[in-house]
Amino acid sequence: MATGWAKVNSSWYYLNANGAMATGWAKVNSSWYYLNANGDMATGWVKDGDTWYYLEASGAMKASQWFKVSDKWYYVNGSGALAVNTTVDGYGVNANGEWVN
Repeated sequence: MATGWAKVNSSWYYLNANGAMATGWAKVNSSWYYLNANGDMATGWVKDGDTWYYLEASGAMKASQWFKVSDKWYYVNGSGALAVNTTVDGYGVNANGEWVN
């Protein structure tokens, strides 16, 4: 039975210990990934409930860091949630999570 990551065409899927295709959040080794409803691995911005997360090109969720996307800076906390309408390290972020001067 196949388990772990599987690439089909240009999409990545994760097969759990039972060989079933995972959907939703999956922790693989020490990183979190988000698998869409059809099972393919997400990258970029993902909204889960009312919270935004950012997934690297590898699919791994960013956490506890500032990062730049399209010339805008964002901060995600330890759980990977985008900081909005708050101050982080003395820097304000708006309702979209963008750093503001």
